[in-house]
Parts: sequence; structure tokens; C-alpha cells
Amino acid sequence: MNHANPSRPAPVADWIDIKTLYHDPYPIYERLRREGGVHWVPSVNRYLITSYEAVIATEHDQETFSANEHDSLQIRAMGHSMLRRDDPEHYRERRQWQSVFKPSVVKNVWTQAFHEKAREQLSKLVDKESGADLIWDFAAPFAAECLKELLGLHNVSSEDMQRWSQTLIDATGNYANDPDVWAAGKRSFDEVDIALDEMLEWHRHNRDHSLISSLLSSPEEQMPIEKIRANIKMSIGGGLNEPRDALGVAAWAMLTHPDQRRAAERDPSLWSTVFDESIRWIAPIGLYSRQTTQKTVLAGVELPKGARLGICILSANRDESVWERADEFDIYREVKPHLAFSKGTHVCLGARAARAQIADVALPLLFNHLKGLRVHPDREPTIGGWVFRGMLSLPVTWESVVPFKGSGADAAASAITCEAEATHHIAIVGSGPAGCFTAKEIQRCMRGAHIDLIDRLPVPYGLLRYGVAGDHQGTKAVSRQFDRLFDSPKVRFIGNTTIGDQISFEALRADYDAVVVASGVCADRRLHINGEDLTGVFGAGGITRRLNGHPYETTTPTLGRRVAIIGQGNVAIDVLRLLSIGSEELKGSDIDAAVHEALTRDIDTLHIIGRSSAEKARFDPVMIRELGRFASIEHRLHGVDLDRVPEGKDARLDALRTLPGAYQVKVEGAPSMTVEWWFEATPEQINGQGKVEGVSLGLGGETISLAVDSVITAIGFVPDPEDVISKALAQLPRASDTGRVEAGLYLAGWLRRGARGTIPDQRTDARALAGVISGDIAAGEVTCTRSGMTPPVDATDIDGWWRIDHQERDQTAPDRVRTKLTTLEALLESARDESIVFERRTQGVVGDGKSLGDLSVSVLFGTESGNAELVAEEIGQMLDGRCAVDVADLGDVDPHALDPNRLYLIVCSTYGDGDVPGGANNFYQTLRDGAPDISGIRFASLALGDSSYARTYSRGGELLTEAMVACGAIRIGEFGRHDASGPLMASEVALDWAEGVLSLVLSEDPAT
Repeated sequence: MNHANPSRPAPVADWIDIKTLYHDPYPIYERLRREGGVHWVPSVNRYLITSYEAVIATEHDQETFSANEHDSLQIRAMGHSMLRRDDPEHYRERRQWQSVFKPSVVKNVWTQAFHEKAREQLSKLVDKESGADLIWDFAAPFAAECLKELLGLHNVSSEDMQRWSQTLIDATGNYANDPDVWAAGKRSFDEVDIALDEMLEWHRHNRDHSLISSLLSSPEEQMPIEKIRANIKMSIGGGLNEPRDALGVAAWAMLTHPDQRRAAERDPSLWSTVFDESIRWIAPIGLYSRQTTQKTVLAGVELPKGARLGICILSANRDESVWERADEFDIYREVKPHLAFSKGTHVCLGARAARAQIADVALPLLFNHLKGLRVHPDREPTIGGWVFRGMLSLPVTWESVVPFKGSGADAAASAITCEAEATHHIAIVGSGPAGCFTAKEIQRCMRGAHIDLIDRLPVPYGLLRYGVAGDHQGTKAVSRQFDRLFDSPKVRFIGNTTIGDQISFEALRADYDAVVVASGVCADRRLHINGEDLTGVFGAGGITRRLNGHPYETTTPTLGRRVAIIGQGNVAIDVLRLLSIGSEELKGSDIDAAVHEALTRDIDTLHIIGRSSAEKARFDPVMIRELGRFASIEHRLHGVDLDRVPEGKDARLDALRTLPGAYQVKVEGAPSMTVEWWFEATPEQINGQGKVEGVSLGLGGETISLAVDSVITAIGFVPDPEDVISKALAQLPRASDTGRVEAGLYLAGWLRRGARGTIPDQRTDARALAGVISGDIAAGEVTCTRSGMTPPVDATDIDGWWRIDHQERDQTAPDRVRTKLTTLEALLESARDESIVFERRTQGVVGDGKSLGDLSVSVLFGTESGNAELVAEEIGQMLDGRCAVDVADLGDVDPHALDPNRLYLIVCSTYGDGDVPGGANNFYQTLRDGAPDISGIRFASLALGDSSYARTYSRGGELLTEAMVACGAIRIGEFGRHDASGPLMASEVALDWAEGVLSLVLSEDPAT
């Protein structure tokens, strides 16, 4: 939100009627978005917020857009639940609710219960035969039975639950003020109270895993009975209708999109994608309410204090500015953060359970056991709703029923066993992050597979070794996880082997059942402007590889005094940082000191040039703040007004404010270098006669010329068109969005999606790709007939890598973690030198389940929605029994009491507001205002955020990290993140992050 922009009164949409909204709201929403996204709608007596950007803005600021609406329909229908409260009151109630929805509890308790309930309901559905309706004969009773178990309402029937849920939900959405709807809701309101009173007494003497038992067992102050009643009713409403409608829509989508259905049936990992695309396509919760606490401006529209808002998720999830073909169902579309689970502090607490219920259990069960399932040819499905939307009927029929074998868990284990018996041979070309993550995921889902990682270099890990900046050793530490790949006798590293030289692409495919090409893209993208072929124009990739000791980069460029870097993405910032810092800042890195000194010797001015505005620049704000640590460098900004947006509202602008000389931060002493930042500047021409002499920029309608001695392009990477693999792929069908070229041939990493995405993104893609491959195997399109290649005589193996690794570490300078062997000859000589005695560094890492010795760990969490607390507990459970571990709320921790003998893992969540979470505020303020000396404290940070809040994503975790470092603490590893809008669960990312951090600690301190 930008309050400085011109605003206007809300347009009035008096042409909207509720009946049309109920029947089909999408044409109405499309028009509202087109007209600005914020309208006063008399028929519903509130402002409808319909654009994605405006909806997100309401979740950024709960102080302005309050959930605690006066005279709320939901409060009238159900009582005052946590959904109609703001923090801190909201979180106090949510915290007592969340233990039932912990990832481990969902996985170990509820998923098995869901399997049992699904089988029971499927049997009843089958008994209906030709009269079956998938909604009322399966989805609704299944959701009801699951919810009964979760809540602990064992004294009611499925029919009771369905009736209560529907009438309470109808009352919540009773914008037409129908008295009959209120009457039905009131009857259910009273009946729930009676049933709840009975079960509260029962659970006092009969504890189980349910919510009611958990509330009675809570060590916190017990929730007052009126709050328990309201929140139970809220759970009955949302916890039944929403999974029912999500399941119904997902099934309808599959029945009407046969190609996507076949893909999911072949690849079970896609059911989770089906679930997410279904609730994006048709969100079960179509609208929820908010109320303004003060006069404000939203999307350019003036809103008065007390304005009632209808936040239209159905509309925002189909915003054309976010999704192409937004009205279509497509599981292959690029993943972007949908809003079906809400955002911010009110993000759906039951999301994990809903995903397990539908994606892990119900959808696979339906489509695996009802062969030939289809919409009944003589009966039309119906759909309706706008406040809540879902299938009103889905009549189905089928050809045959596959009988059950054992429990749901047994069936899943059986499928894994079948895959484990396979002996498929799979080649992965490229052993960088994409290749290694793909190998790990294939290991996970096809345990019998033989995997060969083939690389043209004698060493593995590609981008991690030669692309990631050498002073970012925490990022490189993920290689410790990859080391463990090669502990398996079924995984081989075949290095020093180039496709097209030692083996042709055709022969490779003939030798393996499946081939995954993960060789990346490394050619610097061209600018396509005059002068880019002059002497003195270099690519960022070549500069980075030279600093990282790549054996194919043997020449150190001469850059001169004045250097222009074109591009403002993370690669450009890496180059900027490495060219601007002195050798003293490279301690603990593996950067070639001589190369760095030769590159930077003469530089006194760096220009960094980007076409985008500062708000839309592609850099990570964390990397900009890292630049702010180097006080002897003066930064000057052009093309940006930092006063235009208030501090705390845009993470990129906030980061630029921290640069010495750029805003209010003074440069200490005489600057050793000047960095000129040019935003919204378009490179028009590189000037010079034979060599670079300057660059011309278009800026604000004018052309300016900068005198420079060299230009470094950092605008992305593309495949090398002369590469053998590129030529071979050009003759084949274009890869689908899944990475599948054809059965048996797949693309991974940057070669699949282009040069974008982070290393953790490769893990996400690898999991999906492994599912595609296993799906082709299950369908018989990839057969088990090949035995893999015999490595060429000059190939290196994993033992060769261990010899190289040992020598580089053993012979390094005192201030470096390794000194790389930088020629192919030296690498091969070491790889083949059997006199080098090495020890694999996979011993004692976190993931192997072994004791961590004398290591003591504290997991500290700061939270808004409770997610950080759940994640911290998961990490604590992983470490319990392996080392001394405790878990604590940052709100209960005094920075002065931190113990240098412990390692601190800090998990901090923040959603949209750019601040530290409320519970961690005292801890943070003590660091900021008291500046305690915590030198010697070692810590690592994981921030839980949401990338749909692009301007403030993970900022709370960043603030805590910066404050810790400013007080002398030592950060271990890179700043970790989980994206709540992505497909991976927070606990899953966190456990991997913790494993990487602890592996790094163990490798650096063997005494632990």
C-alpha cells in the first residue's frame, strides 16, 4: 500500500445480486478486478476486495484490517472464535489448538485414522452403485467422520456433524439476512453445546489424541468454556465443509481432465499438486470478512474507518495478473502462492490435516480402487456458492472395484516394496544441486534403483563448488548432505566423463532405462546492444568460476579502475560484493587469493545497473544488508527515492537504507571504493574503439554516459547451443512443465526451467521429477532392461573425489577452508593418487541417527501464527536422545543468559508486516537497545515467511539475525528460509536445514 498515491472514492457496484454470485461469481469478479479490485457492493452491504494484490495487502496489516469485526456474522453464528480475533488474543487461543495439528501428529496419528475412515466410506459408496453421489455418499461423510476423530466428538453421528456444519456455515454467510437460515443455525448452535458438555466430561476420564482431550491436558491456562464452545463450532464449520468441497472439486477436476488424471494415477506424488491446484481453481472458502480500524487507502480506493470488507479469495485466486489462463485447471502451471488457506497470522491451522486427508488418502483411494470412475452419463453435476463454494452434487459410476489389501499404511508400504524390488538403472548427467537432489529423491521413492551421476569434471557438486560465491560457505554446506548419497553401493559417481566425447548421447540412452539431464546452463546471456563484443566485456559466470578455481577458467581478466556490472540479481550482487571487499573479508572462504587480488587491485568505482525499479529489483535484501557491513565503501543511489515508501514496508528499500553513504548511514573514514547504484536505467550501448571506454544508459527519458574500463554482464544464463546435449535435445519434443521430454528422458534444474530459482527450489523440483519417473515406470513406459554403462578408463569415482577433498583441505592456507586444485591435470593426479589416505566426511552427520556427542543445542522460536513453535518442536524431537536439547520461546529468553557452550537454532516466523513476531519483541529490543556482549555465541537462523509478501518476506528472521551478529554472535551457515506459499512443508525444510547446520558444526569441531 502506498498512501502517497492519488486515491478515489470506492466505485459502487450496484449491479451485483446475491443469486448471481451464488450461481457463478467468476464473471462478476473478473469485471471487479478489471475495474480496480475494491468496490462498495450494496447488495452485500460491504466492500468487496477482489484483486490478488489488494487481498494480500489486507493480510499485511492486521492493525488496519482487523479480523475482529463488530457485529460479525460469524460471531453471531458460532460465537467469538479465534478467527475473529487479532493478535495477541488470537495467538493465545490458536496456541492451545495447534498441538493436535503438529506435522508429526498428522503423520503418525491422523493419517492412519483417515485411511480407516476413507475405506469405510468407500465401501458404503460402492453399495450405492448406480445411484452414488460422490459428494453426499463419500466426501461429506468422510470429512465428518475424520472431523469427529480430530475433535473428539465421539457421541455424535456423521449426519449430526454434516447438518451442524452446513447450518453454521450458512448462517456465517447469511448476507441476505434470511431468518430461516438464522433459526437453523441457532438450533445447531445449541445442539453442539449439549454434545460438547457430554464429551468434556468423558474426556476428563478418557484421554486420547483428540482436540478436546488436548485442551483438557494443556499445561497453559485452560481456555474458558465459552471460548472452547466458539472454537469448536468454528472447527465444525470449516473443518467439514472445506475438506468436503476441496475433495469434491478435486475429484470433479480429475473426472473432467483425463490427461491430468492419468498423470496423477501414474505419479502418486502429483496428488498433492492436484489438491493445491483444485483449491486455487475453486477455493472452498470463497470470502471472509475484515474491518478497517482507521481511515485508509487500499488499491487506490479510500476506505472509511469501520468499513466492512469481504475478502474474495475465489476472485484473488483467479487474478489474471498472477496466473496465466487463471480460469483453467492445470496441475502443470508454475507454482505461485494461492490464498485458499488464507495468509498471515490467520493461515489455516488445519492445512496439514486437510492435505493428508485429501491428497494422501482420499484421492488416491478413489482413483486406485474405482476403476473406470466417471461422471454418471445421465445425471449432471452441480456447483454453487460464493461465500463458500463447492460441488452440490457429483453423480458417478464406475466399471469395477479393486479390493482392499491390508490397511492404508500397508497398501502404501506394498507400493514402496514393489518399487524397491525394481532394478532400474538411471543416469543423471550433472552432479550439481539439481542432479544430487534428483538422485536423493529417486533413492527415496525407488529404493531398488541404481543411479549413476555423470559429470564432465573430475569432482561432483557443480554449481555448489564453482558457482556459489566462495565466501558463502554456509550455502556450499548442502554438499555435506550430498556426500551421503554415495554411501549407497547403488549410487556411483562417474567423473571426468563428457557426453559427446567418452560416450555419445544416443549410447547413454541405450545404456540406461532412464536418463535425467541436469547439466545446467552456464553461458552468460547476451545484452544484444552495440559494443558488447568489445575487449573488456566479461560474463559474470566466467568471473565467478575464475574466483572459484574452475579448471576451465584459466585467465584472470584485467578490469581496470572503473567497472560496470549490468544486472541487479543475486549473481550481480555476488560479483559486486566479491569485487568490492578486501582480502581480510575472505577469511574462512575457498576463494583463490591471488585471483581475487589480481581482479580487484585497481578498482575504485563500481557501477551496478538495473532496468527495474528498486522495489522490483531481483536481489535478495539479505545480500544487500551484507554489503552494509563493509563500512569503508561509499554507496550512492540513482533513480530511487527512499522517502517515498515508509520504512518497514519494503524489504528491498529497507536494505538499501543500510548502505553506508546511501541514506543516513555514514561512511567511516575515507572510503576505499565507491559503488554507484543505477535503478530504472537501460543500457543502450557500450562505448569504445576496440576496447571498453564507457557505457550509455537511458535514465528518466535522457541518455547519460558513464566512463568505465570494463563491463560485466549479469543478466542470466542460457544453454550453450554448441553443446552436444543441447543439440540432441533440439531434435526432440520440447520438455513438458514436469521436465519430461519423453518416457525415459527428463530434464532437471536450470535446464528444465531456465536459470532461475534457488538451490532449495531444486529440491522441490527434484521431488516432483522423481514422481514423474516413478509414474512412467509404474505405467510400464520405462522398463527394466538396461544395466548402465561401464565407466571410461579415465573416469574418476567417488574415492577420487575424497582424495581431492582431503588434499585441498590438508594443504590449505590458515585462513581458508580449502585451497582448490585449479587445473584438470592436478585434479586428476590427486584423484588417482592412492597414497592419499582420506576419511569420508559422512560420519556422524545428523541424518544418520547417531549420537551427536557432547553437543548441546537450544532451539529458540519466535512466532506469529504458531508455525515456528511447531517447527521448533519437530527439530527438538529429531535431536532428542542424540544430544542435550531444549526448546524455548524467545519471549522467555534473556539474551544476557545465552550460553557460549550451546549451539542455538533460531526459528522465527513473520508474515507480511516486516517486523519480528510479537513474542520475540522483548528479546529483539534487548539486543537492539541494550547491545549485550554475546561474543562467542554460535547460532543459525531459519526464517519462516511467505514469498507472496515479496516486500517483507522473512524480514522478522532477518532482523533477529542482524541484531545477534551486531552484538557479537557468530552465525553458522547461511540464512535459511521456508516459503509458506510453496509446496514443501515447513517441518521438512527445517529438518533438512538443521541437518546441514549440525553437519557443518560437526565437521568444523570434531571434538563434538
